[in-house]
Parts: sequence; C-alpha cells; structure tokens
Amino acid sequence: MKASKEKQHPRQADYSASIQRSARRARTHRSATGRPVAATVWAAAIGTMCWLAASGETKAVMDAAPWLVLVSWFVYVAQWRPCLRVDDDGFTLVNGLRDHRIPFDTVEDIEVRYAVAVRAAGKKYVSWGAPTPPGSFESGFQHVSDLKSRPYSVLPSNERFSQPTVTTGRDEIAQAWQDARVAGLRSSDGTVTTTWNGPMIVVGVVVLLWVIVAALI
Repeated sequence: MKASKEKQHPRQADYSASIQRSARRARTHRSATGRPVAATVWAAAIGTMCWLAASGETKAVMDAAPWLVLVSWFVYVAQWRPCLRVDDDGFTLVNGLRDHRIPFDTVEDIEVRYAVAVRAAGKKYVSWGAPTPPGSFESGFQHVSDLKSRPYSVLPSNERFSQPTVTTGRDEIAQAWQDARVAGLRSSDGTVTTTWNGPMIVVGVVVLLWVIVAALI
C-alpha cells in the first residue's frame, strides 16, 4: 500500500506541472498602440461632454452625444478589443466583431509582415491586433545608447552600423506554431471556427440608429 501511494505522488506532480506549463504558454499579443489610442479617444470624448455640460450647452450635449458614443464604440471594436491569443492548441484571432479559432493542425502558413496573417483550411485570416513590426529607431535605440557610452576611438569600423537581433511578440507567434509542429500537432476536427460578437453588434446597431434619428430631428 505504501508503494502504491508513493507512485501516485509523481503522477499528480506531473499532472500539476503539465497544467502549469499550459498556463504559462497561453499568451495574448496586442498592438502596442491600440489600447493607448482607444483610451485617448475616450478621454477626449468624455472631456468634450463635460466641457459642453459645464458651459450650459444642453442642446450641444444632446447633439454631440450620439456621435461621440458612435466613435467610442468604433474605437473599442477597432483598437481596444483586437488581439491574437496563443495557447497549446492553436491561435485565436480576435478581430473586432468576429473571432477566429484556428487549431494548429489546420495552419498551412504564417505571414509575418506589417500584419500577421494565418493561412489555414484554405483561407487567409488577418489579425487586427497582433503587434506591429518595430521601427528601426526602436530596435536600434538601446544599441546606439551602448555605443555612445564607449570611447569612440575603440569602436571597430563596422560596429557603429550593426544592430542586435530584436525578438518581438511577432516572432513568438510564428515560433509557437513551429514549436507545436516539432512537438506533434494535436488532432482536431480540422476546421476553423468563426464566431460573431453578438452583443457588440447589437450595441453598434442601436448607436447607429441613435445617430440617424438625431440627424433627422
């Protein structure tokens, strides 16, 4: 009995470690500018409403409200919500009003250019919220700072022009698929699942109708 109990502990430990590895590997990638842009627009919209209300412009508040709400909804859909999630089984592309669940075994290719595109099950799915490529200034800033801290006379002639390789979230997205292929792809039903964000669609329709009514009155 003691021996059997002792054998159960490693299995439980392995299972717990497997769960921890899975939790660590799940990651969400976002554009560096998406949420700051959305927050800035929302702050400007709220500030405009408060300024008009403080000025006693009640009619102006009522006229501006539907348009500002429409802009805020659009910014949420286009900037705040989009992202690309990676877990042990595949990708989830969150694109505004639609989400695409792409298992690794359906992926045919990944294009990492200005936008990240996943080719799967004969179609191409572009992520709205994946990280954008780093600029040359961003990638070389730290290297240039290091060079400036050294005496100019000791620099090799070619060192001033070289830049280190920068690993970004975009690299991790492609690497996740490569790692999954090496480890062995888990079987799925072989299809990409697309779902619509119903609540946000309803909100958008209501706000759009509000804008139309406000414009006609």
